[in-house]
Amino acid sequence: MHILTIAGPTAVGKTEIAMKIATRLSGEIISADSRQIYKYLDIGTAKPTEEQRRKLSFHLIDFIEPDDNYSCGQFARDAEEKIKEIRKRSKTPIVCGGTGLYIRALFHPLDVLPQSNSETKDRLRAMLEQQGIEYMYNKLQRIDPDWAERISPQDKQRILRGIEVYEIAGKPLTKMMGKRIRHPALQPHYIGMRLPREDLYSRINQRFDKMLEAGLIGETESLLKRGFKAQSSAMRTIGYKEIVGYLQGSMSLETAVDRAKRRTRNYAKRQLTWFNKIAELLWYDSDDRHVLDSILKDLQKAKVI
Repeated sequence: MHILTIAGPTAVGKTEIAMKIATRLSGEIISADSRQIYKYLDIGTAKPTEEQRRKLSFHLIDFIEPDDNYSCGQFARDAEEKIKEIRKRSKTPIVCGGTGLYIRALFHPLDVLPQSNSETKDRLRAMLEQQGIEYMYNKLQRIDPDWAERISPQDKQRILRGIEVYEIAGKPLTKMMGKRIRHPALQPHYIGMRLPREDLYSRINQRFDKMLEAGLIGETESLLKRGFKAQSSAMRTIGYKEIVGYLQGSMSLETAVDRAKRRTRNYAKRQLTWFNKIAELLWYDSDDRHVLDSILKDLQKAKVI
C-alpha cells in the first residue's frame, strides 16, 4: 500500500500543498510534526488554523500534554491506525510533516536498540549537568558522528540516547540501525517541497515575525502560568524556548528573536540534509504556480491515485 507523503523543511509550504491535494483527492491529513502534537502550542508550531480544520480532517495534532513524552515508535503505531481508519472511510490518507524520525519510524522497520539503563542514564545526566551540553555533543561526535550530524547540538534527549546506546552496546547507534524486527506494512510515495535557500530563509524570518504579531509572547506566557516547565520537551521547541528566556530575563527580546530565527534556519538545513538522502523522494518547487497540477499528474503516472 503506497501512502502519499509530503516532506520538506519547515516553512516551505507543506501544509498548504497537502490541503490542496486533499481537497482534490478527498483526503485526510496525518501530521508528521513532533511539535504540533502538543496541546496549547498553536502559534509557534504553525498548526493548521481552526478554519482550515473545519474544511479538512487533520490527525495527530493537538493531543499530547506539553509535559508528556511521545516517541517515534508511538507515532508509527498511531499513524498506522489513522491510515486504516481513513481507508475504511474510502478517503485518501496523506502524511505531511518535516520530522524525519517520525516518517522513518512509520515506513521503515523498527531497529533493535538496547533498552535504557537507569544507572547509565543517571550518570550521563549528571555529566550533562556538570560539563554542559556542548561537552556532551562533542563526546557524541567522537563516538557516533553520523548520529550527531542528524540531530541538533542542543537536543539533550537524543544526544544522551546516542551516548547511552554506545556505552551499553559498545557500538554507535547508527551502526545498530538496520537490524530489523519486522517488515513495513506501508510504502511511501514521497513528495518533497523545496525553495531556493535564500527564499526559504527569508520565509522563515517573516513567519517568525508574524508569529510574534499573532501573540507568541502571550501564548508562551500562558503556558508558563499553566505550570508547564521551561525544561519540558514542548517548551524546548524553537521559538518558545527563546521567548521563555526573554520572559525570564536571561536575554533581550531582540536576542531571543534573532536566536529563534537562526535556530529555525539551522533546523531547516538539517531537514534538507535528512530528506536529500531519500533517493525516491521527488522534489517540487513550492513557488511554482503549476505545482499542484504537476504533482497530481505524476501521481497518476505512478498509479498512486
